[in-house]
Amino acid sequence: MRMSNRRRRLIGSAAAATALLTMTACGQIYPSKEPAQGPAGGVQSDVRNVVVGFAQQQLQAPYFAAMQVKSEEIAKAKGFKLLFQAANKDPVVQMNQMQAMMAQGANVLVVNATSVKGQKEMMTQISSKIPVIYIDTSVPGTGTTSVQSDNLTIGRESGKITAKRFLGMGKQNIKMVIVTGPATDENVGPNRRKGFLDGLTEGGVKYDIKSEQNGDYAQDKGQVAAENMLAANPDTDLVLGLNDSMALGAYNVIKDKAQYKNVYVAASADGQKEALELIKEGGCTGKYISTGLNSPDLAAEEALSIALDIATGVKKPADYPAQQFTLAVGIGCENIDKYYDPNSIF
Repeated sequence: MRMSNRRRRLIGSAAAATALLTMTACGQIYPSKEPAQGPAGGVQSDVRNVVVGFAQQQLQAPYFAAMQVKSEEIAKAKGFKLLFQAANKDPVVQMNQMQAMMAQGANVLVVNATSVKGQKEMMTQISSKIPVIYIDTSVPGTGTTSVQSDNLTIGRESGKITAKRFLGMGKQNIKMVIVTGPATDENVGPNRRKGFLDGLTEGGVKYDIKSEQNGDYAQDKGQVAAENMLAANPDTDLVLGLNDSMALGAYNVIKDKAQYKNVYVAASADGQKEALELIKEGGCTGKYISTGLNSPDLAAEEALSIALDIATGVKKPADYPAQQFTLAVGIGCENIDKYYDPNSIF
């Protein structure tokens, strides 16, 4: 009997869902859902035998690319093997990459998750077989620990700096537009946005959000989003980018243009070198007002240090808290010299 097209589609969909959620490796179904309590393959007495898999969510933004460079530097200096893959923000691709790393002998995984909500079952299964240290974006309730920026606090500190600047210009009420991340950005971006807006309020500035558009955390797309929103809202006072790449795109729109002489730019977070250069050059009257420290170097150093300690038996996964934060600081004209490094990768 021939199978109907509808039945084929239903069976195909069910098979795809089962493949995604079951998680097989070398033909074995993961039966346990408790986090792994030791390195895959056992404790390695020699760091030169350690294999760390790094599953990065994407490389489109400079922040993520800088993590790769720093991680490769650390691996070379410490002598362990680093397996690095980027998933282009696709959770299925990231799943396949993690499974491949496990098949290649990874003892521990460092993971920058692509979807906080969509990867819950996936990461529950993966982390039952191998310790998972999250970096930047985690899936709560799974894995060993996470090393993250405190995006809410960083955004708030940047917002307070921006509020101080506008008050200095005699503006207690501002109109603003926001360049956001994509729809899959379920945690980091929303926290940065909320933090920055809280910082404006705490700093004594009221705001009216005229428009928000996705800039995909990339400079070119951030520039297009800013162009569109400013064209529709010419009386804007501030363009906020949820990272420096998008804010730099917005800066390209307003710089040296008479119609935007009263428009300023700020970022919730990142501390990208090009943004810090603009803050330093412009001083306390510049067009790029503030950003926040979100160091890829600090995050990579801490995450890989944890991975090595677990792999070599120095510590156990249970020794770590569920979440730990890197330093949270707002950066503006008054403290720029403390954080600007012309030789920085990022």
